[in-house]
Amino acid sequence: MTDPTPAPDPAAALAGKAVSGVQAHLDRGDPLLAYDLAQSSLARSPGHVRLRQLQGLALARAGDVARAHGVFSALEAEGHGDAETLGMLARTAKDLGLREPAGAARIAHFTRAFGLYERAYENARRSAADDGAIYAGVNAATMAVLLGRSDRSREIAMQVHGIAERSDPGEGAAAYWREATLGETALVLGDRESARAHYEAAAGLADGRYGDLGSTRRQARFLAEHLGLDADEVTAALSPPPVIVFSGHMIDRADRPRARFPATLEPAVREALRERIAAIGPAAAYGSAACGADLLCLELVREMGGETHVVLPFPAADFRRESVEFAGGSWGVRLDAALAAASSVTVASDHYASGSAATYEYANLLLTGMGRLRAQALGSSLEALAVLDPGAAGAAGGAGSAASLWSGLGIARHEVDLARLRGDSAGTVSEAPVPPTLAAGLRHEMRSLLFADAVGYSRLTEDQIPRYVEKFLGAVARLNRQTKHRFEHVETAGDGLYLVFRNAPDAARYALELNELASVRDWASLGLPEEFDLRIALHAGPVYCGRDPVTEGALFTGPHTSRAARIEPITPPGQVYASAAFAAVAAASGADDLNLRYVGRLPLAKGAGQMALYHVERA
Repeated sequence: MTDPTPAPDPAAALAGKAVSGVQAHLDRGDPLLAYDLAQSSLARSPGHVRLRQLQGLALARAGDVARAHGVFSALEAEGHGDAETLGMLARTAKDLGLREPAGAARIAHFTRAFGLYERAYENARRSAADDGAIYAGVNAATMAVLLGRSDRSREIAMQVHGIAERSDPGEGAAAYWREATLGETALVLGDRESARAHYEAAAGLADGRYGDLGSTRRQARFLAEHLGLDADEVTAALSPPPVIVFSGHMIDRADRPRARFPATLEPAVREALRERIAAIGPAAAYGSAACGADLLCLELVREMGGETHVVLPFPAADFRRESVEFAGGSWGVRLDAALAAASSVTVASDHYASGSAATYEYANLLLTGMGRLRAQALGSSLEALAVLDPGAAGAAGGAGSAASLWSGLGIARHEVDLARLRGDSAGTVSEAPVPPTLAAGLRHEMRSLLFADAVGYSRLTEDQIPRYVEKFLGAVARLNRQTKHRFEHVETAGDGLYLVFRNAPDAARYALELNELASVRDWASLGLPEEFDLRIALHAGPVYCGRDPVTEGALFTGPHTSRAARIEPITPPGQVYASAAFAAVAAASGADDLNLRYVGRLPLAKGAGQMALYHVERA
């Protein structure tokens, strides 16, 4: 009698599917999507080791080394001594060391990393686990180089090189990592030509695994520079493809007085775009999805195997009505296909604002910042693609203003000239955009918003309230007089602060100053609770600006102020959290002095759903 076939385990099947999905995001070089999927999957399978490993890897690739180190330290403490866990724990120890200046702290991190890699390597060799030995061994050899242990580094490198050469070349990721390992061991052994040849072979096997390519390139460049070699020469083949941001004019409306992008021009525009996109070969593309240039870009990038990420200024139903359906034909169906195929769809604002250019400006900032952050994560360049009519009006929030934004950031720009394709290079008459008329003298404009809350305020005694006003609010008033990062408006309400800024970098820099003010004070000596602290939250978006008819003071209001207010209650005391939208706007504003570290998708206060959040620090 045979044993009955065991029933399939639905939980195991779901976890296995999640592992594949997380790995796919990491392969494509998108650690943020990888982290989100791992996080949500671990809520169902909290003890799943492989999901935890991949979550840690996603954090490491996103730049959150300390949290990644914590994930792998916890796995090791639970008894997981496999090469993957020990190797990633070692990697994060090495990365922590790289953040330290030369000296004892850096050497301590490097020594720990070498010990972990060496331990994993010897364990794998004893158990004849070649894959584990190759992975841990090549990293142990590199760490030995960094510690000046040249004899040990060469010894391990020669052993690993031999194991890798004898191993089955395999396919896919296995074949890629075999060549990458042979390149790195050759580099350790001083064979520059062999290293370059193996890296070229690895690049040819990457097949869209841009995350792996970027990781290999960073390691190779660091090692080459340490060895005094020309890093550009050695790693030339390992550069990931560019990321592009794109924008362009829509198909002409029926009542347009002068032609700009007539429907009959679509085939010519498609071919011009095909040529430019093929020449760039982007790994991923970020843009909107209006009829005309946007949808053509999305379709062509997808055809060529690149990822697409769509940013809509407001909900899809309103966007379809405003920016797609008027063109007729199959544009509505093509919108549905583009949204379904996209790796991500971001809706900038929850509601459509009639006649507002700010909603489109906001979307331009978001797609630009998202593209910039993705290029940074990949270690690749960011380029821009615009479909423009040089003689047409550059309305705020349109393709022309997006192109101006990119020029201001120094982003390399490729263009398709609609006037040339129409054959009337003299251009068209500029039509001045008509500003919208809003009630009560309001304006709809981009702002950055800061909400802060005094932790423990509700527990203050009557006698402590005057001290709070004098010592805390007085310190904030002094900061406000001294800071270089100017705000447009400030309010206080009990334990709360609300400030409005015209740009995201100033809001973030002020938030860090405010956070430092709260964290360095000895509040107990000033008669306030010892644990007194602040929670600070940032968001950016279009708000209505004007005068408050009740207070007659300045007014800044709208749904985006509510988004900002929902972040503050879930921010840990002593930290500054920002929405993903704020992070993108800051990145699009060139705020390179900020470190925007991804936290994940967290549930907001008052049951307001979830939001992707970043921890803001100084770079």
